[in-house]
Amino acid sequence: MWRRYRLLRFVSPIAFLLLWDGVVRLGHINQLFVPSPAAVLQATVNMTLDGRLPWAVAVSLNRVVQGFVYGSLIGIALGLLVGWFRAVEDAVDPLVAAIYPIPKSALLPLFMLWFGLGDTSKIVTILTGVLFLVLINTVTGVKAIDPVLIKAARDLGASQRQIFAKVVVPGALPNIFTGLRLGAGVALILVFVTELEATRAGLGFLLWESYQLMLVQQVFACTVAFGILGILSTWLLQWFERLVCPWRRV
Repeated sequence: MWRRYRLLRFVSPIAFLLLWDGVVRLGHINQLFVPSPAAVLQATVNMTLDGRLPWAVAVSLNRVVQGFVYGSLIGIALGLLVGWFRAVEDAVDPLVAAIYPIPKSALLPLFMLWFGLGDTSKIVTILTGVLFLVLINTVTGVKAIDPVLIKAARDLGASQRQIFAKVVVPGALPNIFTGLRLGAGVALILVFVTELEATRAGLGFLLWESYQLMLVQQVFACTVAFGILGILSTWLLQWFERLVCPWRRV
């Protein structure tokens, strides 16, 4: 049964590609707007061979990884403190409530004004989007810990530091990884948004440039590349969660 469900991960994408190709071949969709998978694959190969796609992916990944790592580290650290210490929660919660609803793409002009038109403003935008998702999920994880576990640790003579390290942090890990997976998706969205302005490199820039030139096959190729990056980031985080949280089945 387990192997059958695992097989669906490979069967469903293949079925989708066959359906897409069949609909295009039957002429129900204008290839000017939706090219066939073969045409998209050919465009991907051409862009890979001439170096444009690998370079665009490398530039975007550099921005995504930096923004994701910095945002995650700050979000986890701050989330643990907010969830565990009431004073920190009272100080930080109003700021989170005020800033979190603001679309992070709307902050990009301010970050460009403060940090310039280079990579820093783009990384800070991604960092901001990731930070709040990770922070909120981390706080939720800390608050969801069974009070009985904390009481049992105290009764056994554990100090506050030991309770925090041995009970609170491990107990919050599942929620932390939920925040990380959500943050990875938001990071890819924000890197596309940030690469629409004041840049000449990156996967988002290449996609937008292809759209402006009506190179639909290249638009699809870049879109598929974003999707592949999303799949790989999810798989990587799931693998890391299984490594860090062996008691959970991911």
